[in-house]
Amino acid sequence: MGMAARVATSLISPLVAKLFVREGSGADLVSKPVRVSQLVTWRGQKRTLDERDVRKISEKLISRTLAANPYEPAVRDGDRIAVADALTKTLLSLGDLEMDDVQAVHLGHIELARKLSAAAGDSTRNMSADATNLYHSLLDVCCLHILQFFTQRSAFIPATLITQTRMIDETIRRMETLTARLPSPHSQDADFEQRYLEHLGVRYGKLVIFGLDLSAPGQARWPLDTAYLSLELSTQNRDGGGSATHRLRVEEALSGKHRVVLRGPAGSGKTTLAQWLAVSAAQNDFDDELAFLRGRVPFILPLRSLAQESTLPTAHKFLAMAGSMLDGAQPKGWADRVLHGGRGIVLVDGVDEISESKRLLTKRWLTELTETYPRTFFLVTTRPSAVPIGWASDLGFVEYDLLPLNQRDVDKFVNRWHDAALSTLGDAEERIEVERYRAALHVTLRRKPDLYQLATNPLMCSVICALHRDRRSQLPEGRMDLYAAALRMLLVRRDKEREVITPEGLQLTEEQQVQLLQRLAYWLIRNGRSEATQSLAVRIIRERLPSMPHVVPVDGARQVFRHLLLRSGLLREPTPDTVDFIHRTFQDYLGAKAAVETSDLDLLAQNAGDDQWEDVIRMAVGHARERERAELLRKLVVIGDQRPSQRRRYHLLAAASLENATTLDPAVRAEVISRAAFLIPPTTGEDAENLAQAGAVVLDVLSGPADMTEEQAVASVRTIGLIGGPAALQRLRAYKDARQRVVRQAVVNAWPRFDTVEFAEAILADCRCDDIEIPVTNAEQVACLRQLPKAPPNLSLPRPSLIYEVSAVLDRDSVVSLALGAADDRTSELPALGGLTGLRRLHVRNPTSTVSLEPLADSRIRELVLDCVPVGLDLSALRAVPLLTTLSLSFADRVALAEVALPSITALRLKGVADTEQLPDFARLFPELTRLHLHLHRRPRRAPLDLSRVRGIDSVSIRVRNTTKVIGLEGLDPRRVSVTVEGRRTGGILASFRNQPS
Repeated sequence: MGMAARVATSLISPLVAKLFVREGSGADLVSKPVRVSQLVTWRGQKRTLDERDVRKISEKLISRTLAANPYEPAVRDGDRIAVADALTKTLLSLGDLEMDDVQAVHLGHIELARKLSAAAGDSTRNMSADATNLYHSLLDVCCLHILQFFTQRSAFIPATLITQTRMIDETIRRMETLTARLPSPHSQDADFEQRYLEHLGVRYGKLVIFGLDLSAPGQARWPLDTAYLSLELSTQNRDGGGSATHRLRVEEALSGKHRVVLRGPAGSGKTTLAQWLAVSAAQNDFDDELAFLRGRVPFILPLRSLAQESTLPTAHKFLAMAGSMLDGAQPKGWADRVLHGGRGIVLVDGVDEISESKRLLTKRWLTELTETYPRTFFLVTTRPSAVPIGWASDLGFVEYDLLPLNQRDVDKFVNRWHDAALSTLGDAEERIEVERYRAALHVTLRRKPDLYQLATNPLMCSVICALHRDRRSQLPEGRMDLYAAALRMLLVRRDKEREVITPEGLQLTEEQQVQLLQRLAYWLIRNGRSEATQSLAVRIIRERLPSMPHVVPVDGARQVFRHLLLRSGLLREPTPDTVDFIHRTFQDYLGAKAAVETSDLDLLAQNAGDDQWEDVIRMAVGHARERERAELLRKLVVIGDQRPSQRRRYHLLAAASLENATTLDPAVRAEVISRAAFLIPPTTGEDAENLAQAGAVVLDVLSGPADMTEEQAVASVRTIGLIGGPAALQRLRAYKDARQRVVRQAVVNAWPRFDTVEFAEAILADCRCDDIEIPVTNAEQVACLRQLPKAPPNLSLPRPSLIYEVSAVLDRDSVVSLALGAADDRTSELPALGGLTGLRRLHVRNPTSTVSLEPLADSRIRELVLDCVPVGLDLSALRAVPLLTTLSLSFADRVALAEVALPSITALRLKGVADTEQLPDFARLFPELTRLHLHLHRRPRRAPLDLSRVRGIDSVSIRVRNTTKVIGLEGLDPRRVSVTVEGRRTGGILASFRNQPS
């Protein structure tokens, strides 16, 4: 018996029984049948329940069933509320049935469920697919137990009882089979599934960390849970903002999401993140934030393997697409059953690694998948430039950007890299040497902040760590030099470190290996691919060998290929028949070198409109000689002028390439910068991200905030933050005293992108902070607050537990306003705030329905702001907050205020109100109300807002979004009450006063 069935049998039956009155001795033994409507507990003479009690029963049915069945898909708070509403309304319709119990049993549970649902009206309107499925499942099971309850009544006709009981027993057995989500532990599906999950753990549970396979033959892979670094994401922000609350770690960002597009540049860790999610699910090892992984089966689908395919795979071909050895062993229809049951995780990796025409095909494929398997979790990864913002928003995908590593993350990565190196060493002297390199690299990073600019992602961090150790602490300065040194390390130093002499009987020089590898890389780039068949790679090498007569005979091309595959450290085998580069960055680097050497400057410039060529062109500028470099940049400028639709891309790419232009004709440099200047200042978040790719050159052409609009200034601050480094920090100083509050807020939100102490000294020490929130995300930032000349009065803490460190560092009276994120451990407790005696305003973001507000009783807050108030949140504890007079509530779904009177509240703000019917009884719940502000998010109906019984009100403010009419105001005296109405389109009547003199 499955878990869901056991829940239905053991818990649902007693809950359903509460809906009906208990029989007395000999009850109902009369000739006239008793109708169902007289048996329910809210009708007839034996009333024991009311509508609220029925709702409680519905909520218990939902929570107990979901809690006991971990394989049920996660249901959001809003969906659970909608299901509870619909189920309550449907169960209450029992009181309208005019049939008797025998007739009800004769109907059967399915028909009874249909009749109840019809009697309740369209209860599932506007509900999600998941919520609708859960509602119908619960209603079916409830009806089974209702019928079973009827058959057990003494008044039931004995002959009918026997027949119907057999029918119910058979139906229950069938329902138990249907509700058991997982196959039997002894079934073929379960056996294969366990084998598949173990296979995923082995295949993806270890990482190859760049540079650590040089001196550790046979130990080039390290446990993923040790090597993985939790990355930071940001939500797409089209208005150029960048609120600190929108920067989240991966675990926080993905929690509660259903479909996600993850955007990040090359080397940023997209593929590693997908592998980490798969392994975490397979091994059932994750934190509470990723609880949605529990019981799920992951499928990793690398799109790069589909370059030669004309169609994308259906579910039964997912394992083949991933190159899994278990493809032929899966039971027929297994993958479809997993996905249809809502237990799948589909990780689609690398939209940017397929051609633009294939991306249209991929979008259609995703559409079909999401429609076929609506309860499956989907994650899609891509480079930012490959698809536009909102590419899959119509399918319900939310988008996140992988952020560059900040200095704290770089330091953490350096430590993990060296920890992994230590794990391969047993010799005490070698371990001491590794620790010495670790300490030296930390010192070098501090002394050369520009290195932090290069270490923007995990790949570059690995390159820096490996080169630092390989070159005895001597690091190259620029990005191109780093790549060149990394290639030399892999192609030459690798076998020397391993003491491998002339492997496979070959002795290829570094230059010969580079020539062969760049030929393969350039073929892949020209053909829009990330991998090739091994037979094709051999053919490409064979065509090049005649120019290397002393290396190997022409018929030895396969031998050369195997040498490069096994010894170069740059190639790998995704499958036994294919080959690709260990990272796309090295493919682009070598392909760019080949393009320059073959003088394909025209081809490079013509393809600048294709995002797959962006990094190739930037690196080609670095490889080129000064004359070639100038020629290529001029071509980009000219073609950009000729193609208005792509002008932005061409001119920004030219500006971004200047980073690699070590020497360049000043006239050409000035021409490129002047073209980019037309794109400055940026206006949106997308503008900021594109502009930041041009690097530090942008800092020289950005004007100060005095010459910008508010949107431009905020986007410029975001650009500066993305560029980072000492020069960017100095440029940021010009914006810290901006008149606009939102600009200064954007400035302080950039704190995590810079050195913690340096930012505090350069920005926070003398920034006007009285009307903005300082985001504090870690203990180091808390310590910096103590060093400021004046403690900032307004703090934002994404982790509420930091409040204890803040209380220990700052004066008790210094914190006036505090914004708290969700609780760290998902509990229902807020931190104690009594120690902050100066606190007057508290802002709680996204409270859960079970959060307890009792800790606020010891505080001295006068204003409380609650964002996204869930249904069921208990506000009664606010009566014990002594000084509270102002309450602001925003609602994500619907106004859902419990019937709690709060007489101390004199000012009330409600946001997210759809209509006057949702508003509470102000006179009864807020008898002392004097000020009211309503923010309506859609056009209300014509029902007036009656405030006639709120005697003390003297100010009403209404903000209306996209509407031409505002609700009427009834019972207000315009000679006494101030009314303010704001709206974007106000062509009609703004406010009307009924039965009052004008």
